[in-house]
Amino acid sequence: MNLLIGRLTACLISFAAAWALSSANASYIPFADQDLAQRDEPRRDIGAETDLYCIALAVYFEDGSTSETPDGQRQIARVVRERAKADRSKWGGRDICNVVFYKRGGVCQFSFACLPLARRTPRGGSRWDRAMAVASEELLGNEAGAGARYYMNPAITSDRNACRFRKEFVALFEAGRHEFFREPTEAERRTLAASDPAECKRYKAALELKKRLAKAAAEKRRKALAKKAAKKKTRYATK
Repeated sequence: MNLLIGRLTACLISFAAAWALSSANASYIPFADQDLAQRDEPRRDIGAETDLYCIALAVYFEDGSTSETPDGQRQIARVVRERAKADRSKWGGRDICNVVFYKRGGVCQFSFACLPLARRTPRGGSRWDRAMAVASEELLGNEAGAGARYYMNPAITSDRNACRFRKEFVALFEAGRHEFFREPTEAERRTLAASDPAECKRYKAALELKKRLAKAAAEKRRKALAKKAAKKKTRYATK
């Protein structure tokens, strides 16, 4: 009986060892194939991909997703990169995504970044493909329009903001629907401060009109109250 038990035990041990060896071999082969596949796959540059995505977002949403021309889109991408290259805290530092999404005092540097998430999520398609292509071109080193760090679309910019742009920055060129600017030298700053652009004249005229209308409305209310008070006084006097 003891001999039979010993033989059964030996058989079980042999079976377990064989099963373990086969399992080890079976699990080893896929890992080896996986390692080979990983070596064949090019290593991704997550930092570069992130920069590409953030610039593409700025191009896509800063009026680049609608009727902006390819040249205008390229210059928008250039402004983002120029600000990052400047490495200024007021623009978000040197990180491209920090620049794109920089926010101070409740105001976003690029207006789309203050929109709800659903409204600043690209929907893909040909417009997004173009934005990605423009961003890729910029990151590859396109130098056209170097020096532009500000832009505005005069068709949708209020006279108040357009006046500020004209008096604070030096206009460089137009591209698509946008105008692009740089910071002035000290001498240029004095010249700009003394200037009186058309947008500033319109803004001043609008302010004056608003004041006159407010004054007229206040005078109308005063007369109405005086008339009401006079009627009330007359009614009491006749009693």
